[in-house]
Amino acid sequence: MTAFKHSATDTRLITASGVGLVGDNRLAVAASRLAADSAGVLHVRGTDGGPARSVAVRLLPTPSVPDDVVVAPAALLQEHRFSPDEGWELTAADAATPAVLELELPSGPSLDDATALLLRAPLLSGHVFTHGFEASPDVWIDASGTLFRVRQALDHGGQAMRGLLRIGPETQLTLFAPGERGGVDIVVLADCSGSMSIDDIPAVRRDAGRVLSRLRQPSTMTRMDALKDALGAMIDAWTRYEGLGTRFALVSFDHELEPMFPRTWGMEEVADVRSVQQLREAVSLLNCFRGGGTDIGKALHKSGELLHRYGMPGNERLVVLVSDGAHFAPLPDERSGESVSGTQDPVSLMEDLHAGLGIRLHAVGISDEPFFDRWWQARRHHPDWTPQAHESMVPNHRMLGELVAVAGGDRHRIGGLDILEEYFAELGSGVMRAVGRPARPRLPALQVTPEELAAQPPRQAQADPQQRRVCETAVDEALLAYSRVCDASIARLGYPLLRASPPSDLERLRHPCADRVDFVAWLSVAYQVFNERLHEELRRPCDRAGRPRDPEKVLDLPQLAAAFWNDRMSQLHELRNFYHHDRVQDKHAEHNRIAGGIIQRHTGSYAPLETDTVAWQALQLGLLRDLTALLNEAHTTLDTAPEPVTKTPKEAAGSGAAGGVRLKAQGYD
Repeated sequence: MTAFKHSATDTRLITASGVGLVGDNRLAVAASRLAADSAGVLHVRGTDGGPARSVAVRLLPTPSVPDDVVVAPAALLQEHRFSPDEGWELTAADAATPAVLELELPSGPSLDDATALLLRAPLLSGHVFTHGFEASPDVWIDASGTLFRVRQALDHGGQAMRGLLRIGPETQLTLFAPGERGGVDIVVLADCSGSMSIDDIPAVRRDAGRVLSRLRQPSTMTRMDALKDALGAMIDAWTRYEGLGTRFALVSFDHELEPMFPRTWGMEEVADVRSVQQLREAVSLLNCFRGGGTDIGKALHKSGELLHRYGMPGNERLVVLVSDGAHFAPLPDERSGESVSGTQDPVSLMEDLHAGLGIRLHAVGISDEPFFDRWWQARRHHPDWTPQAHESMVPNHRMLGELVAVAGGDRHRIGGLDILEEYFAELGSGVMRAVGRPARPRLPALQVTPEELAAQPPRQAQADPQQRRVCETAVDEALLAYSRVCDASIARLGYPLLRASPPSDLERLRHPCADRVDFVAWLSVAYQVFNERLHEELRRPCDRAGRPRDPEKVLDLPQLAAAFWNDRMSQLHELRNFYHHDRVQDKHAEHNRIAGGIIQRHTGSYAPLETDTVAWQALQLGLLRDLTALLNEAHTTLDTAPEPVTKTPKEAAGSGAAGGVRLKAQGYD
């Protein structure tokens, strides 16, 4: 990844609205700074103690954008609650590309309309998003104005992906339609050939990421029992989700066909207690036959007939083929499953059914070669065992994958009980449709003209890097004086004059201010550390009526008034009011005048430009140096007092004091 970084210290963040290149989470950057369309992350620094935020963005190099400008969608900034003046940082980042992206059908469009919309969406390819974090809310992707919820993103091995992701031109899009969003007519073709009696399926079930042992023994189960359990998961899901006009058929096959549900050839809705019970009984009657081959072509032809004659108009038409992997054209040098009889090539037939009747096929492969190999090796002690198992026993899912490829179905799934149950439970709550790859991206023009970009005020040059070290040194000196005052006040008064501050606040004081926004944020922290945590009697030289107070009557050590009751401490109070309150009302005119004088004294200007880094750092350093001088004078007063002044425990508690901050010479604890 080419090094790419922008921040509020060196770049203007300009907002754009309306239809155009910049929208959703797409940002325009200078083409001279970034060579190609890229993923990125916009980091927004937290303010007022709030957490930092990170937003996944798509970075689009645009020739008309100057080097020191980033154009961001106004809606994005509003959604994540920050302004262009806020502290931020933009970096390019590596994003993984999902092999499969599963989206959910939104309310409104039909399954066909939503499929067409996704295929036409010009900005889908290249879209950047984050997904897979448990604490994160749902992720939505905008496709030409329609929002689709991301269900999951999968890699080439079918594993769920998490983190920063980017839709690629080869990403396969699939669309899940929940049962309540539309009807689906389903024919399940259950392979009941002899190989389905092989008990090579691990008898475990996955639940919420944990593997749970089945209550019954042995530790493996037959392929047929795994199929029955998975169909039971589908029926259980149907009892929780009410589909609209969904019709169903269950057909067992090897070289012959038998209707299992309904008991005569046809299709029936699974919509009440009676039909659910009948379907459960039909599943329980599935059994393995011992002779003959497996005629998948005949089974597919029959499923097409059922869907054409008995399906509901407008419903999705789906064939689900469940098999351990019969092969239609085994080669002598390949390990293969059972051979297929029948006069018609199953793949060509399925291609015709998909093109002519709109029928889609999903395939679920039971078992796989590792399952079978472990099972076969465990049988070495059997007298009929041979090193090479007969091809009629070995699972092979090549043809299932070819059928899915020509029939527009969901990805081909292969595995044991957990895969089967996951698939059929999902089938019970809706239907998955393979959409295809996203369209080639067609980027619109930037809606901000070059003239508008040029009209933006230029940023001030950054201060010399040495200025950062100067600022850090000034903070260290102020904090060292802070610590010495705490120690000396405990020794002389019995309580600290400054209550302890969180280490995070002390660390934030070390950062040089880049602009007005940075300074206002820094000022808030400095006010909390040096003013709000100061002993109550030292904070107010005047009473609430504005009359000066007598230090002899209110302070345990009256000499401290000379250090704290002057304009060096009041600078923080005046500037805080100036920047955090309404500055145009007449009643604040005097405060505005005082604040302007403070700013002018440290910077030479009553109103520095908001992006004048040098001026804001000068104001920051001036305040720090005044505070350091004030604290050093207070320490001298405490250190030279004629004798220690102590309070009773009750009086010390009433002062609101807590343990002070202890600092080392080269930093602070």
